[in-house]
Amino acid sequence: MKISKKLVDEMISHAREDLPNECCGMIGGRDGEATSVVRIENAAASPLRYEMDPQGQFDGLKAIEDGGDELIGIYHSHTRSAAYPSQTDVNEARMWPEQVYVIVSLEDEEAPDVKAYDLADLKIADVDLDVS
Repeated sequence: MKISKKLVDEMISHAREDLPNECCGMIGGRDGEATSVVRIENAAASPLRYEMDPQGQFDGLKAIEDGGDELIGIYHSHTRSAAYPSQTDVNEARMWPEQVYVIVSLEDEEAPDVKAYDLADLKIADVDLDVS
């Protein structure tokens, strides 16, 4: 996935602002290139998991599509663990199997780590993030 440093920084800012809880959101774009991120409220309000608010999901998807893009990714943060999918993340990905999953780790808050994965078929596969 191609993504600008500005959008990566926006996801990192969102993750920091939502501490101590995980943040979550959607990534809009086309042809494998991200053009926007949309913050969605974490209805679980938990430092250990995220649950995208249903109305926020609807509004976020509408905003992406109204802008002429499509949903190409889902992002969330890990507050105390590495940027690697948990079993819960993998299980939850069944709802959106074709999306790229981006995880922002604040395990070391001074040096956030951002990685992407394909979680289709309950498997974890690395996705290259081309940050420019």
